[in-house]
Amino acid sequence: MIRIFIVDDHQVVIDGISSILSEVEEIKIIGSALNGLEALRKLETESPDVLLLDINMPEMDGIQLVRALKEKGRTLNTLVLTMHNNPQFTKELIAEGVQGCVLKNAGKKDLILAITEVNNGGSFYSEAVTDSLKESLDKTQEAIDEVQLTKREVEIVKLIALENTTNEIAEKLSISAYTVDTHRKNIINKLGVKNLAGLVRFAFEKNLL
Repeated sequence: MIRIFIVDDHQVVIDGISSILSEVEEIKIIGSALNGLEALRKLETESPDVLLLDINMPEMDGIQLVRALKEKGRTLNTLVLTMHNNPQFTKELIAEGVQGCVLKNAGKKDLILAITEVNNGGSFYSEAVTDSLKESLDKTQEAIDEVQLTKREVEIVKLIALENTTNEIAEKLSISAYTVDTHRKNIINKLGVKNLAGLVRFAFEKNLL
């Protein structure tokens, strides 16, 4: 029996998923919550086999919930069910160790398959999600190749966009502050931007983060 806990900010979605999964003998819904904070409280006394999770929710979103659970020492098999096929979300999910992501327009068969795979310790990112991610990564690489940024320069662009100071970047990359400054000047010249704001805009537009 696969024990499922559902987190979604729309009760109609929770009811719909519960209705679909109630027809599957191997699956049991043990609880639900309408946002991350409510889920965090309820999961103190619940131990689902699979956490079925939305991303966009008030008070605490899905990614924040995953991080909050980790801080409490809870690592649950997590499957995201979302209507947003956003490559940036997908990158964050993978970085946080989320095992799967399925779009809300997926059929019953794919949903059950995803739940089963995640429950068994595997991963399941639907084809539509992986295709969008691949397209995004390809475009990012094309942008990097076009301006001929080196691997080290890409690292520095990311760190600058994440508001790291020159000294912080130097410490994280084990290089001198002078070297960071030199790289930054070279990057600005390659990108053809006037200042750091232009550099940061490039990082966001090309999904480098």
